[in-house]
This record gives sequence, structure tokens and C-alpha cells, in this order.
Amino acid sequence: LAKREITVAERQKIGRFFYRFGNGESGADVYDRVSLFMDSLFREMDSNLMPNTNILIVSHGLFMRLFLMRFYRWSVERFHTLENFNNCGYCILERDDQDGSFILKTELKISSEQELLKRKDSKEKLNEQNLNEEINSILHTIKTENDKKKA
Repeated sequence: LAKREITVAERQKIGRFFYRFGNGESGADVYDRVSLFMDSLFREMDSNLMPNTNILIVSHGLFMRLFLMRFYRWSVERFHTLENFNNCGYCILERDDQDGSFILKTELKISSEQELLKRKDSKEKLNEQNLNEEINSILHTIKTENDKKKA
């Protein structure tokens, strides 16, 4: 139990993105693999061998969050505001026919303010103003997407 508490404290201090478990990977390591995967995926998409094809990616929650982080170029701070997907969770990105961009259609789980402040306290590098800006940006994006769904 004491070892687990030490691990949790270290992870909070370093951050979930950069902390590497013993004999494991950090979020940053997985992010690098996500980048390689995306390079391959985009090469396939750009080859015109699969025009207008739906793509299903099956993975775990961390990979899914890191995929979105990489795809939308979110900051580490923004990554830290998001919770993992539930078991068997899914995420939908839909292509906008007008500009070819991909719109996030899935509502993401955002950490509670209490959890975010707890992380902030344990990791002094996070600037409260930047964190609040990140949270407000996420909430605005989700609200905008939800408004589009209703329209």
C-alpha cells in the first residue's frame, strides 16, 4: 500500500502525461506511437484507395485520448483535463464536407473542478489562468458541438 501511495504521489507531481510506470510506458511514449499510427493512417487515406470510407479504430481509453490530443493538437494541460473513456466507450469524428475537417461529435468527460485543482496543487508548473482557459475552451467546444447536433 505504501508503494502505491508513493506511485500515486509521483504521478500527480510529474503529471499523467509524462509519468512512466515501472517497466511501462508514459503517455508521452504512447503519444509517439499514436503519431506513427496517424502517419500510416493518413497515408492510406491520402492514397485514394479508400474514398468516403468509414474507419473504426479499436483501442483503450488512453490511446483514444492521445489520438484526439495529437489530431486536434491539444496541449498537455488540456489532455490533463480529460478523463478516460468508459469501458467499451467510443468517439466519433465526422468529416465536414465543406472544408474536409473532422468534427468531434462525442461529448468528452472532463475532470471535475475539484480533481483539476487537486492536480494543480500537486503540480505547481500548471498556471491556474492557463488551466482555466483550457477548461473554458473545452467547455466552449463541447457546447458548440452539442448546439450543432441539435440544429
